[in-house]
Amino acid sequence: MKSTAFNKVNRSTTSITFTALLLITALFCSPNIWAETLNLGAIGPSASKNSKFYAPLLEYLATKGIDGKVITVPTIEDMVEKFKEGSVDYIFDSPYAVVVLMDKVKAKPVLIREKKGVKEYNAVIFVKADSPIKEISDLKGQVIAFESPDSTSSYMLPKKVIENAGLTLVESPEAVAGKVAYYFTKEDDNTVYHVKAGRKAQAGGIKKSAVDGNADFRLLQPESPFVPRHVVALRDGVDGTKLISTLLDMKNDAGAKDLLKELKTPTGFSKFDGDPIELMSGPVRKALGL
Repeated sequence: MKSTAFNKVNRSTTSITFTALLLITALFCSPNIWAETLNLGAIGPSASKNSKFYAPLLEYLATKGIDGKVITVPTIEDMVEKFKEGSVDYIFDSPYAVVVLMDKVKAKPVLIREKKGVKEYNAVIFVKADSPIKEISDLKGQVIAFESPDSTSSYMLPKKVIENAGLTLVESPEAVAGKVAYYFTKEDDNTVYHVKAGRKAQAGGIKKSAVDGNADFRLLQPESPFVPRHVVALRDGVDGTKLISTLLDMKNDAGAKDLLKELKTPTGFSKFDGDPIELMSGPVRKALGL
């Protein structure tokens, strides 16, 4: 009887031990069991469009132990609230948007996203090749077209160039005596068209690459300073060590080559040439007029 009882106990113990080993094996071998969750923020009118655009990136990050989803809001003010409540952990956006997030919620810039293969860019003010406007001061009493009020290269940078020349801007589709009137076209292509047509705008503010080398136009001097093309920023308090290393390593990962092209970041992500916070808080802020 003792032997039978002992065997039953032994079999029971063995079964429990085997089950425990299976659970431990499953726990440690599951690819996402130790994954951290970091949600990506995006600013724009279409949540579905952003989710589709970033889906391949999120799938890639998941294989590296970083889970998450895309949270889209229509304005930078809405994104500030998402950072405050902690539902968004990081964002890829323009220098202007990131400076705003730095001011409002202490967001931390960490990397540059080389959007369309460009690490940094600048803006210019352009006129028709045969325009009588020869320098920035000649814009007084004229009308200039910009893309949108939240555009780094097609509003903030060229606007500051004009202000640095001692001119005053006023939002108006019609010329205003003694000032530089301006209006928004919603798209860079529209700005180019409006200036070329010459009916509403005598000048335009835009990223240099959009008009550089175009014989129809002439670029006024000075140009704006250069700023990062796109910035990766973290919510204050987020440990982005794994995210940063993963994004930086993508350009060296043959399996991520096509993904980076889909992401319109063919040359990948890179580090700042200096301290990110100092650069964004100093020269970039100054260039934007903030």
